[in-house]
Amino acid sequence: MSDTSQRRKPRERILDAFGTIFPVHLASSARLLHAARQCFDGDLDKLFILCVILASEDEAAWQGILLDTVNTMPRMGCTNTVSIALSTGIPRATVQRKLAELVARGWVERRPATGWSMTPKAAQDLRGLSVETLRYLEAITTALRKSEAL
Repeated sequence: MSDTSQRRKPRERILDAFGTIFPVHLASSARLLHAARQCFDGDLDKLFILCVILASEDEAAWQGILLDTVNTMPRMGCTNTVSIALSTGIPRATVQRKLAELVARGWVERRPATGWSMTPKAAQDLRGLSVETLRYLEAITTALRKSEAL
């Protein structure tokens, strides 16, 4: 990769490589969504809710949460039912119902001081989805690099 391509804005790099990246994105997204749909029994709103909860966790710990065995989950943000409903656009009653289903699976827990948090069981149960996410990112990165090498 040349110094010039490294200095260009990411959007410019992506637009220049769009013809190469977009087909990879479509195929990889389909695989990722298929895997997510299986993990969440077809209910991608539960995935969306879990993503909002995970986004409030300590960013530095995401890799450990999703890929390694962890005994405790760090908690930095505050995620309550109302904030989840507001950030997702999912009605509060629906969020409450889906959170109850995630609690029943052992994937989220309510912490008194900070609100909802993902559990180590969720990280363990969803490890395959985390691996598929890494495959998606790798495919996109590889396609971008290939297009810039041309």
